[in-house]
Amino acid sequence: MKIHVVRSGDSVYSISKLYGIPFQQIIQDNALKNPYTLVIGEALVILDENHQLLGQRKNKLGSLGVNGYALPNIKIGVLRKTLPYLTYLSIFSHQVRADGSLSNIADKALISSAREFGVAPLMVVTNIEEGKSFSGDLAHKIFTNQQIQNTFIQNVLTNLKEKNYAGLDIDFEYLHPYDRVSYNNLIRKITSILHPLGYTVTSALAPKTSAMQQGILYEAHDYPIHGALLDHVILMTYEW
Repeated sequence: MKIHVVRSGDSVYSISKLYGIPFQQIIQDNALKNPYTLVIGEALVILDENHQLLGQRKNKLGSLGVNGYALPNIKIGVLRKTLPYLTYLSIFSHQVRADGSLSNIADKALISSAREFGVAPLMVVTNIEEGKSFSGDLAHKIFTNQQIQNTFIQNVLTNLKEKNYAGLDIDFEYLHPYDRVSYNNLIRKITSILHPLGYTVTSALAPKTSAMQQGILYEAHDYPIHGALLDHVILMTYEW
């Protein structure tokens, strides 16, 4: 066990990287009620790498993280039976609008239950037009209009803080191939803002069989960039 004394500029995320342990472990071990606001001089307990979050299992490749998606109308009894086996609960979904605002969902009970079981609740954002389906045109507006993009990111940050989410899952699908670079740039911007604040950031990707695979589901999803910038990705093999 070690003791880390919080210094200026420290965050749960930067401390987790320093010691090579999951940031959720630091939050759990120290019972941090507001992990995104550390106090300079505060002493944090750093347990060794054998400590695990509830729901994590060890295999020969290292720690195994398990993610589950849930809709707001999930039966709480079913949710609570599942949570002991999860590391992340991705709550689906906050839909982005053309002006950068987000739809609201009844996620309070899901977040509270996840926290109770030591599971990290992730806020899922999608480019689903309300009442319709995934829209590449909607995503293009977010990618290319900086004012709308800034509004979108600020709304994400506000929801993360106010609702006590642990991180963000970006599920943008059916993107135009020409938006590949723009999507990468959005991820760079989001991670540069959220990571220093201690949030985990993930994305949902279509399962590609080659780097040059064609099709509207695949071409804008840049595996190397997502892998380099994000904490992990979720391959959506369930539709295949």
